[in-house]
Amino acid sequence: MEKTFFFQPEKLSYIRLHWKTLSWRTLKDGLSWFFVFVTVIGSLLAFLPEDERDSLLKTIDFCWSQGLFVAIVLLFLLIALFVHLPKMRAVYTNKNYDIRVIIECCDLLKQDGLKVIHTVDTFDTELNKIISPRSLHGAFLQLGLDQKVDIDKQIDQALTMYKPIRSNKNLPGRSDQYALGTICPNEIKGNPFCCVSFTHLQPNGTIEISKDEYIKTLKRMWHNLSNPRLRHEVVNVAVMGNQFVDLPAEFSTEQKIDLMIQTFFAAAREKSCCRTLRICIHPSNVMDVDFEQYPVIIEHLAKRPVL
Repeated sequence: MEKTFFFQPEKLSYIRLHWKTLSWRTLKDGLSWFFVFVTVIGSLLAFLPEDERDSLLKTIDFCWSQGLFVAIVLLFLLIALFVHLPKMRAVYTNKNYDIRVIIECCDLLKQDGLKVIHTVDTFDTELNKIISPRSLHGAFLQLGLDQKVDIDKQIDQALTMYKPIRSNKNLPGRSDQYALGTICPNEIKGNPFCCVSFTHLQPNGTIEISKDEYIKTLKRMWHNLSNPRLRHEVVNVAVMGNQFVDLPAEFSTEQKIDLMIQTFFAAAREKSCCRTLRICIHPSNVMDVDFEQYPVIIEHLAKRPVL
């Protein structure tokens, strides 16, 4: 069921990030509606019979003396704010594949099910020096520290299953680099996570991935997550490559979401990795996503041929 509580944390985050735009739109519309209200009252005074006009004027005087007009203005402003808060959730169900896709403004780390964390191809865990604390990867590492969980040990154990594709001693942290799409299962206090090699770490500390690699990495990730030992009923992913990654500027948030969905359904035609896919949107990107249209968009994406 869709969340309807007005002041959920995600909406409060959205208000904090976009308060200037929201304030202007709310003030403009709220006052416009109040002026329409005043105009209607003025029209009634002009056309009502004298006895009814006197009665209305007394009512207006009473309301003014009690401060009710201020309350009406505030009500209009509150309604305008509610109107300008965007929809933050879209749900699509595909009965053919028994799959549900949810696109939602939410905190990925707090969701039920498997939480996918995109990392650099070295699976580094050094906060600040290599990994930004403001990134999803950084928040995940901080959660591990807070819960006193040795994420490094978990990653080292998982990486024994793979061979690095190259080793670069010039990198700022770990030197071994793994193929994009490589996955390392993690667990924090019984909560399942999965680190995925998603971007190339450069010697100067920057990270990058091309659009073609983005698509190939998504395909490989869905394939790896469909392994019966790793399969979960619910998989949560963020809009990968949306922050701190060198991607073409014209590669929009919605294009990234579309490719995630398209590659997901392409993989599901062979072997699905979950029954519910939740794509978590950061509040800063809500304005870039048309939640109203996404159920229809997903319907079309699900039918497209494999990329």
